[in-house]
Amino acid sequence: MRLVIFYIFITIPIFAQKFNISFIAYIDNSWKIVVCDDNFKCTTKSTLQEPRTYDYNFNDNSLIYIGSDKNLRFVKDNNETVLIKVDKNAYTQPSFIDNNNIILVELINRNSKKTRIIKLNLSSKKITFLHTQNATSLDPYLNKDKLYYANVSCVEGCGKIIQEIWNKDLITNISNQLTLKNSISYQPVATLDNKFIYFSSMDRDGYHIWRYSNKLKDIKQITFGDVIDQFPAIYKGNIMFIREIKDSYKLLYYKDGKLIKIPLPKKYQKIRNLKVSKWKK
Repeated sequence: MRLVIFYIFITIPIFAQKFNISFIAYIDNSWKIVVCDDNFKCTTKSTLQEPRTYDYNFNDNSLIYIGSDKNLRFVKDNNETVLIKVDKNAYTQPSFIDNNNIILVELINRNSKKTRIIKLNLSSKKITFLHTQNATSLDPYLNKDKLYYANVSCVEGCGKIIQEIWNKDLITNISNQLTLKNSISYQPVATLDNKFIYFSSMDRDGYHIWRYSNKLKDIKQITFGDVIDQFPAIYKGNIMFIREIKDSYKLLYYKDGKLIKIPLPKKYQKIRNLKVSKWKK
């Protein structure tokens, strides 16, 4: 018997607590970075290249992204520079961890068979290696001294891709596997206290949002249905995420068992890579 879960959907014009969001949207036949202020006024950011992966710093309105030329680019005050040029190695999934440091994935020899998660200081250009593995480690998320990532453990010989969520204590350098779903689990994000880790995972119906409890050491399915729920982002200890259903995209907020629809302009028909403001100004 198939389990059917009913949610209460609420549409609200704005949260009592104001916030900022950003995402990549398909506009005029290309992908562009969009930033929405706390009154839901959205603007498109100008970049020299079409963004592949990116992050936005809501504190100083700067952004980092991997362009269509595969270089790591930095934009601030309408000035765009190349931080790292793709050469022997390639890079992907940059993310701010504070105002002056980012983390990203380095693909050794431009191949995902060996990857490194590195930290880059934007001022000094100093690189620190946080995690190296003879495997594919993606979706890095750093919260204090805990590094979360999605590790691909099997591609060939399994008949399917297996990707699980791991974390690494950067003080002890000990890594631990958090999930064992034998499917694709990725895009981990953690609450500020590291109590819960949310991620997207593939099931028989599609992709859903799950939650891992560091205290109970177990996982709980949060969303259900024939949908694709991806790109979770933490907001006040809960999550926002993007839902795709029959080529339609929605921005949702989950709190206390309720799914709240966040209104967006209709022109953003396709969206991905949701970001939510992390630090207070």
